[in-house]
Amino acid sequence: MAQRLSKEQVKKLFQDFDNGNGILSLAEVDRAIVHWHPELGTNRQAMLRAFKAADTNNSGFVELKEFRHLIDLLYFYNKLSTLFGQLDTNHDKRISFDEFKKGHELIGDEDTDEDELRHEFHRIDTNHGGYILFDEFCMYMAKKKAQ
Repeated sequence: MAQRLSKEQVKKLFQDFDNGNGILSLAEVDRAIVHWHPELGTNRQAMLRAFKAADTNNSGFVELKEFRHLIDLLYFYNKLSTLFGQLDTNHDKRISFDEFKKGHELIGDEDTDEDELRHEFHRIDTNHGGYILFDEFCMYMAKKKAQ
């Protein structure tokens, strides 16, 4: 895992990939992260989620003050992506109830009965598609971490 960047290193990385307008697009952030830490840069799912979360003013760009947060979020979402992959045993990029039930101990749930698990699954499945998607999983795990 890459070492945490100092404030000066974050600023330099931002400036190196800024095209001069003081903000970074997703493409510029992608190039910066691939340059800084290629392994993190290959996880597009985590990168996109971190970019969206760091863009606090919803401008579609990341300012310098948001860039440090983006890097921290990238570590967090990369870990969640790994966990999501462990739960997604058939690798279809979504978690079925059966996968959730088999892997619920991976996400820190105590022994619970099937009805409780089904209730929790439906709470996470916010779009009611019958599967847990990566974004839904990230929102759930962020709330769980906050508790």
